[in-house]
Amino acid sequence: MGPKKNLLSHKKNLFLSFLTISLISCSALGQWWYDRLDIYLANYFFKYADFSNEQKSYVRSVTKDYLEWNSSSEIPKYRNLIIKIRDLDTTTTTEDIERIFEEGESLFEASNNFFTPHIVSFCKTVTEKQVEEVNLFFEKRIEGWRESLKESKDKSQEESITESVQRLAKFLGVKLNDKQLKTIGDLAKEIKEEDTSSIDRQNIWNKELITILKGRDSQNFNTLLTDHLNSLLDFEQRGNREVVYHKIIATTIASLNEAQRKKYERRLNVFVTSLDKIIKNHN
Repeated sequence: MGPKKNLLSHKKNLFLSFLTISLISCSALGQWWYDRLDIYLANYFFKYADFSNEQKSYVRSVTKDYLEWNSSSEIPKYRNLIIKIRDLDTTTTTEDIERIFEEGESLFEASNNFFTPHIVSFCKTVTEKQVEEVNLFFEKRIEGWRESLKESKDKSQEESITESVQRLAKFLGVKLNDKQLKTIGDLAKEIKEEDTSSIDRQNIWNKELITILKGRDSQNFNTLLTDHLNSLLDFEQRGNREVVYHKIIATTIASLNEAQRKKYERRLNVFVTSLDKIIKNHN
């Protein structure tokens, strides 16, 4: 598998992580948070460069349309996905987790398809100065990731992954026991990919994007940029990291005892109830 395909799978996982955080946030804060989703998305985009008022107006219009589309078309799908996660039990297998990720990927694909033509249109309006600002933003972010990785070198990969799963479980109301934490650490040892590889692939993708933006006056610009953005839909696995993550999640959920499972289900029911309110208010 080439570096580009590896990176695309990494980008997919980043989006799924963002999607998960978004769902959790809107569920936790309810209608207030969700009704401002378009504003948060627009403000996040504005961090990339100093855009003109006209460009900002276009972005705000697109994110507002996204909120309307998302509330009517996608939120019910998010709700159904959370219910499937809630209903996982002691029989949970890696295949069950893979199917859930596939549903998440389909949600990613829908949002990607919504934004891609708007991004292509917007990028035709960027200036050379703005392209350089975007490039600088990318470089600083990559540098920040590399520095963070250096700072975490005192921890092994198994320790880092175990702590991440432990934090997620705690958020879901579950305190993992020593046996569960040891199992997670043991499984994490199966990951063969180097820590720096995902950052390197991200950097490659960023540079390819900047090259395309610099050629925005070319006749094939629309096709090149569309293909580059749609390449995010390539869900081929990178190394064995994704397989091991699925295995860790499945094993951990299947190992929950009765008390842990009740807290897990109760927490996810809170999310479902909040999404029900959002669906009702947007109908």
